[in-house]
Amino acid sequence: MKRWILLTGLLAAAVLAVVLRVPHAKSALAYVPDHMVTLTFDDGPDPRFTPEILEMLKQRHLTATFFVVGQNALAHPDLTREIVKQGHLIANHSFTHPELEKLDRDQVYKELSDTDTVLVQILGSPHAVSPYFRPPRGNISDAITDTVNKMNKQMVLWNVCVENRSTQTPEAVRARVMRLIRERHGGILLAHDGELDRSLTVQSLPLILDDLQREGYKIVPLDEYLSAELELTSAHHDRRTARRSTR
Repeated sequence: MKRWILLTGLLAAAVLAVVLRVPHAKSALAYVPDHMVTLTFDDGPDPRFTPEILEMLKQRHLTATFFVVGQNALAHPDLTREIVKQGHLIANHSFTHPELEKLDRDQVYKELSDTDTVLVQILGSPHAVSPYFRPPRGNISDAITDTVNKMNKQMVLWNVCVENRSTQTPEAVRARVMRLIRERHGGILLAHDGELDRSLTVQSLPLILDDLQREGYKIVPLDEYLSAELELTSAHHDRRTARRSTR
């Protein structure tokens, strides 16, 4: 979590530079569309947790984006197909979930391209794989941003993470997440459906999702959220430009 706090501080200051360097990147950290939330899940698919998460989303008529690890998709192809069958997006989260920021450009490219190859083989069409990419742990390097740009992908980070070592009960997780969502008036919500024990996440999510819907947050697909975020960012940029021109 300390790493994420540091990352947030750095990117909040440099978000416009990141977008300019990587034209297709969407960090979505600087501006949050009011009362809008999009759901994202990392590290799956995992038969221990992904089916339960799919069921709770289905019951609430919600769609999400699943940033899958390529080797996990390869191990569980039927579950990967089920995610898409239920109307969710599949996106790239690297093949082995390494410390990607420590790898060179060729190694980063292999992590992303191997995942794309596996997903296309499983899903049967390149159109079934979204252009979105999330680096493991949210860490970024020049090699990562250059590769994302080269592969014409869009980098997506997050505003609020469900998992946090300071909260150990579903009620505590719910309280912390909802406090952050209210402070930010929405955002990209990150949860995890694989790799580690995600039992607490599975227990907490229904409470969070029900609170979001009860409090009137619009829970939208990632495409819609990023489009609204881009419009908001452009509007802020236009206002700043207008203010400078009147000085």
